[in-house]
Amino acid sequence: MNEKEGVRTTALVIDDDPEMVLILGHSLLTHGFEVLTAGSAEEALSAVAEAPIDMIILDLILPGMSGIDFLKRLKSNPAWRSIPVIIATARESAEDVELGLAEGAEDYIRKPFSNIELLARINATLREKKLRNRLENSNSELLRLCQMKDEFLSMVSHDIRTPLNSIVGFADFLLEAKMGDLNEKQARMVDVIKKSAKAQLSLVENLLEVARLNSGRVVLRLRPADLAGIAQECYDGTAPTARKKNIDFIFTARDGIVPVMVDDQRICQVANNLISNALKFTPRGGRVEVDVFREPKGGVLCIRDTGPGIPEEERMKLFSRFEQTRIKATAGESGFGLGLAIVKNIVDMHNGRVWVESRSGEGSEFFVQLPLKEIVSPN
Repeated sequence: MNEKEGVRTTALVIDDDPEMVLILGHSLLTHGFEVLTAGSAEEALSAVAEAPIDMIILDLILPGMSGIDFLKRLKSNPAWRSIPVIIATARESAEDVELGLAEGAEDYIRKPFSNIELLARINATLREKKLRNRLENSNSELLRLCQMKDEFLSMVSHDIRTPLNSIVGFADFLLEAKMGDLNEKQARMVDVIKKSAKAQLSLVENLLEVARLNSGRVVLRLRPADLAGIAQECYDGTAPTARKKNIDFIFTARDGIVPVMVDDQRICQVANNLISNALKFTPRGGRVEVDVFREPKGGVLCIRDTGPGIPEEERMKLFSRFEQTRIKATAGESGFGLGLAIVKNIVDMHNGRVWVESRSGEGSEFFVQLPLKEIVSPN
């Protein structure tokens, strides 16, 4: 049926042959369509501007503006872009048909054609348009719900952060004996309170970071920087953790300076996250390497570890929010499946790439590739 709730489908027939217009118009009218006609592309553009059009049947050979140029004008206008177009063409114009399809026409039909074939193509095109509209509406609704969720997370996280900071502060106050000495058992209990509050505070900070990144509120402060220098700084900051676990911790910058144009604080955040993860999942006495080098496609930061590795079926979800593997940290460290999602967001914002290579039981290698930016000396 071409009628729904009393509203008929409007078809615009564009052809300078009066006989063809009559044939097409009669066929469409008898099958419940509202029919408008135009003998030229200019006339058709006026018709599209004046009335809602559900579909267009277009002859490519027209006086004045060609059918191809009409298609370009139609599809370049956001208000008209979704109107489906079927080309009605003579058999000898195969190249024009190919060009018309490349410019956005949905289908074509050869002249002369049967009413059965014409209506089958029209109905298939209209069904496709309806499905496409449903998909676009669903995507818009999903985007709206995601934005609402991020706003909710941001609001709740802000509200939770204040009391958590107070808990950590008062725990430190008690541990420093500002209110009198604690016995050993009391000190252990207060230390547990402090560590638990700091873990929750870390979760809140990550939730806020995810909400900021997804909402587009994060603005990168790009400047020329040395990827090797950034990685060295992060390596130095995490070395004490490696020593505590007796991990063989190695830094190499085989190509010296690796110039990139980045927000150095954000890339330091990426490096810290990946190095901390490697240390977290590498057993005592293991090995973690931080390696920086150049490749033709960019500067690369690589973090290798001798941890348990990541099974193939779990690697695909590593960079998704709230996704965690079944692998447990070697010292009971906690995680919430947000760190690697933040890493990917930041790297994507830099037009970079992040990926992992790993085999179960053989350790993992995390790679970050960033576009090179030659630093020009002022001299």
